[in-house]
Amino acid sequence: TVSVDEGLIRELGGASRKTRKPRSQLVEEALRLWRRARLEQALKEGYQAMASEDRATAERRLGAGWETMK
Repeated sequence: TVSVDEGLIRELGGASRKTRKPRSQLVEEALRLWRRARLEQALKEGYQAMASEDRATAERRLGAGWETMK
């Protein structure tokens, strides 16, 4: 059992009638979209962190390369 704002329930009912889909199907679709958005955000953050690490590694190696060439 979940509690949902009455306004959202009315919107859900309207969307259900408009799309001719059961409310439960619309709720399931919404939850899947929410889960996908969370995954996309986690991937974005992970890629940004990896890019920062790769840049730091490249800068360290570049510094070591300059030392070798001296």
